[in-house]
Amino acid sequence: MLGLIIGFIVLLLVISTLAASIRIITQPNQGVVLTFGKFERVISSGFHFIKPFISRVITVNTAQTPVDLDQQVVITKDNAEISVKISLKYHVTDIEDFVFKNEDSVRSMIQDTRASLRGIIGNKELNEVLNGTQEINAALFKEISSVTAGYGLNVDRVNIDSVNPSADIQASMNKLLQATRERDATIATAEGKSKSITLENEANNQALLATNKAQNEALVNSAKAKATAVQTEADADAYRTRILNGALAESSENYFIFQNTEAVKALAKGDANTVVLPNQTLDSLGLIPALTKLGKVTKTN
Repeated sequence: MLGLIIGFIVLLLVISTLAASIRIITQPNQGVVLTFGKFERVISSGFHFIKPFISRVITVNTAQTPVDLDQQVVITKDNAEISVKISLKYHVTDIEDFVFKNEDSVRSMIQDTRASLRGIIGNKELNEVLNGTQEINAALFKEISSVTAGYGLNVDRVNIDSVNPSADIQASMNKLLQATRERDATIATAEGKSKSITLENEANNQALLATNKAQNEALVNSAKAKATAVQTEADADAYRTRILNGALAESSENYFIFQNTEAVKALAKGDANTVVLPNQTLDSLGLIPALTKLGKVTKTN
């Protein structure tokens, strides 16, 4: 019976020893082995044996870890109070430094981030902060990376999530924004009216130019038409004159005698008592001696 009890105790001791000497590290963790409280070695993920009862393992997560920082009130260079909320991502790069060089490396990283943020924003005016978050991110990332390297971790990314001015500043900004919008609207309206007047004047000038051009063209066309009519009439007169001259040139002497005779007849029928004609003309009128008997025809030498 005693032997059975001793055997059972030995079995328990063996099982306990095995249990105390076996450690399984899961990904993405790594472990730090401490023997008698002193650093011994770093173990990666997987199955490991350690010294039972005198050694222990501290597990550290080496995956990238996001951290959301609480909102932080910061004063700008022009004494504007703003509330800033940032987030960051980090991962452990040196297990030994992370565990032993700082009691709480993550907390120290957060404190350094807040301090650096106050220093960066404190050297900028409100407008520079509101419009330059990317620049602030870059500057903050540079400062934090150089500081936290000594904590055995690396900051992968820093991002300003929001920047909120105080209520008084926000009200002033809203008033300024409203005034700016009203000013822009007034300027836009004035520019629109000015452009409309300019376009109207240009249209009127174009219409006036078109009217003057049409009137000038009408005057030119009228002048050309009159000139053409005058030329046509002159050409007709010249043509008639040429035709008449040609006809007269081809007419015989009897035609002129006939014309003279007809003219004398017309004179004889008139109220005149005396008609003076050249002697040559009376000779050509010898065919109508009755005219001389009327006493109305007097020959002249």
